[in-house]
Amino acid sequence: MTDWSLFLVVDAEPVEVSGGGRDRVVLLEGRRLLALPDNGYELLLAWVAGPRRVVRTPAPMHPDQDIIDTFVNSYLVEAGAVPRPRGFAWYLDLPVGVTPSDVWHVVDAGRAHGSPVDLHRVREAMERGVAVLYDAA
Repeated sequence: MTDWSLFLVVDAEPVEVSGGGRDRVVLLEGRRLLALPDNGYELLLAWVAGPRRVVRTPAPMHPDQDIIDTFVNSYLVEAGAVPRPRGFAWYLDLPVGVTPSDVWHVVDAGRAHGSPVDLHRVREAMERGVAVLYDAA
């Protein structure tokens, strides 16, 4: 079982390369990384990708951090992960030639908009997508 404490903490400022929001790419200590916003879906991807492919940096707390934590951690727990520690920004390694949209396409569960969400299926889709992303790289 993975533990969030195994994810490397990098005490450096990432350098913005491109994108914004869900497609924000940064450079951090020579690594090209996809910034993962502090929400359940993106942090489930961090959990699935694991500590070899994800790093974190210290980040300031949001004024509504308690509310954010409740939603993010309940999503993670329902998907079979453990609550993530607060106070960090999370980043996923991008293989050479892979774009943020490639990542989101390959980890998508393919559910119809508005349909019920089974977080175990979402996690399984992410696991398959991560295998494709990093086995092909």
